[in-house]
Amino acid sequence: MKSILSALCLASAVLAFSPHLARSEPLVGAWRTADASSHVRFEPCGTRTCGRIFWLREPIDSETGQQWRDKLNPDDTLRRRSLLGLVIVSGLRETVAGQWQGELYNPLDGRTYGGHFRVLDAGRLELKGCALAGLICQSEIWVRIGP
Repeated sequence: MKSILSALCLASAVLAFSPHLARSEPLVGAWRTADASSHVRFEPCGTRTCGRIFWLREPIDSETGQQWRDKLNPDDTLRRRSLLGLVIVSGLRETVAGQWQGELYNPLDGRTYGGHFRVLDAGRLELKGCALAGLICQSEIWVRIGP
C-alpha cells in the first residue's frame, strides 16, 4: 500500500511541475501571423488539422484592384483562387503534446515547405518552416487572437 501511495505522490508531483505533460494548449483557433498581415484559423480537416487564411490586412491587390489571388502557384489552374479562405497549413498531426508537424504553403513564393508548430503558451505559437530536407529553416511567432 505504501508503494502505491508513494508512486501516486511521485506521479502527482511530476505532473504538477510539468504542465506540458499534464495538458497542452490547443492549436485550434485563430492566430495572427508574425507580420500581422493575415489571420489564420486552425481547424479539424478530416483526421488532421489545417490552417486557413480568414483575414488579410490588405485584401485588395493595388495593381489589379481585385482580391489577392494565388498567382504564384506552380499549378496554373489554381492561380485564380482567392487568398481569403486558402488553406496554407495542411496535414497537421500532433507528434507530442503541444507540437504538430505538417506542410506550409507560402503564397508569396508558391512553394510548400515542411512545417513544425509548437504552442509556447496560451497566446503564442512558434512556427518553423524548412526547405531542402530541413537544411534551411525559418521561425516566427504567431499570436492567438481568438478561439
